[in-house]
This record gives sequence, structure tokens and C-alpha cells, in this order.
Amino acid sequence: MKIIVFDVGNASCNYICSPNKYAMMIDCGSSSEKQNPVDFIKNCNNSRDGLFKTKPFVTSEGKSYPLALLHITHPDDDHVRNSERVYKELTPYLLRHTYTEKYDDAASINKDYIKNLDKEYRGNNPEKIDWGFDEDYSFSIPIETVKADPTLRNKVRNNSSIIRYVKYNGIRILFAGDLETAGWEWLAKNDALFRITMKGGLDVLVAPHHGHDSGFPQALFDLTGNVKTIILSKDSEASKEGTDVYTGYSNYADGVTYYNTSDKNMYEGKVLTTRSNGNIYIFVDQSNGLYFATDKASSNHKKL
Repeated sequence: MKIIVFDVGNASCNYICSPNKYAMMIDCGSSSEKQNPVDFIKNCNNSRDGLFKTKPFVTSEGKSYPLALLHITHPDDDHVRNSERVYKELTPYLLRHTYTEKYDDAASINKDYIKNLDKEYRGNNPEKIDWGFDEDYSFSIPIETVKADPTLRNKVRNNSSIIRYVKYNGIRILFAGDLETAGWEWLAKNDALFRITMKGGLDVLVAPHHGHDSGFPQALFDLTGNVKTIILSKDSEASKEGTDVYTGYSNYADGVTYYNTSDKNMYEGKVLTTRSNGNIYIFVDQSNGLYFATDKASSNHKKL
């Protein structure tokens, strides 16, 4: 299994090459100042031996889809603004999302996303995709519950985020969307499968709400204990004054080593961030277990 947490500024886009080589994208944010993830993925798939090359999902009718699944945690613009390019150039077979009609402020949601993706996936009985994961779960609070609960309804989109957990070769990874602190508390209290799964521990947490203070998941860490590393898309904890990035994430991470592709050296750190590390690459295989590479090294991390 190979994963890219793309550096798309203050946005979100994650790409999984599953053990069986099918492609899953979790959120499709982009930044005009960064390489577009669609270009990166197409370059990999067009090369003979691209490291992140995937195979298309081909249905029983012979239709081919480069992206087997597009998972949208929630439709904030920074999570969906690349939807037109993803739809037209990667052509997802399946979409995991909440229909925009369920949001009271649906009229303010990205129009390209609504046009290209929201109404196109209402078919029943899709063909099953054999990802090759050991476990693959998604968790969310029903949006009707979010709207009705006074502790959740001030952030309906964030608290209705569909989060995703995958496990392969014993390595457990959680993509946390923009779920707020109150949302984590609700899941820990009310979702038995979430609670049982998280008590098994996590290795990698792609942090909620980019690392914002409002999404700090104390209720999650109460279940999992420490993780190996936490990935943020905001500036690293110690790098800037005045940000609202939670400054205690490193207290819940044991730390990992990673290979910096720029200077070809190894580094050690607890919290990785796309702002400091660029694209973050996660590899899980049966021979080497879990290992990481990044485009850059953080100034806060120790060179080995």
C-alpha cells in the first residue's frame, strides 16, 4: 500500500494506491500555487514504472475507471475545489459522500462539485472493489443528528465529515476530515465499531481540520493512546506565532524516521506537515513494514 498526502496548501487531498493497485482519493482539494494532484497522478500512470502507478477498475461490462473511489469527507471548498479535473480526467467509478441537498447551505457549495459529482452517482448495486486491505471502514455522525445536537450543529459540514480508516499488514491509518472536537466526543460515546476499532490503536493520523485547535481529538487519543506520527496541513507546531494549530499534537506521537528526497538524508520527527515537508509519502509493505519519505525536511526535525 502506498499513500500520498499532497501538499495543496490549506486544503486536503490524499491518494491511496491500495494493495491490489486500485486508486482511492480522499478529498480533492488543490492550490494554484502547488502542483495539481491530477497532474502528479496522470504522470505516474503514464510512466512505465511509476512508483504510485495504479491500475484502472474495469467493470464486468468492460468500462474502465482510473479512480476506483473518490471519498469526499465533506463539501467545504478546500476539500472539493479540484472536483472538475478529477471528474473529467480521472473518472471515479464510485463516490462516497453526503448529498449536498442535505445541507441547509447547499447553495453555497462549490458549483463544479455539485455539477460534476453530486448527482452523477445515484445508481444502485455497484460492483465490489477488491482493495486488498485487511480492514476498511468509514465512520460519520448522521447529518440529521448533527443538525439536531446543540453541541454539533454550529459546524454542520465539519461534524458530518465522513472519516476513513484503513489497515494493511498491521498498519492502521485514519483520515480525519474536518471533524471537530465535539464530533470526536460523539463518535467515541455513540459508535461502538468506532470505539472498538480505535481501541486497537493507530499508527498514522491525518489530523482533523488541518490541525486546527477546534478539531483536536482528545476523545480519539483517549481510545488509541499515542500514535507513531500525526500529519498536519498547517504550519508545524513550533514554526509560527499566532496560528490556531493545536500545539500539543506532538505529545500524542512517538515519532518516525523519514527519507528527505531533496537532500537524500534521513530525519526524525513526531509531527509531519505538508507546509514544512511538502508531499508526504507513506509506504506499507510486508518486507519493510511502515516507512516514510517527504519532498522536504522540517527545520524542527533532527537530521540523522
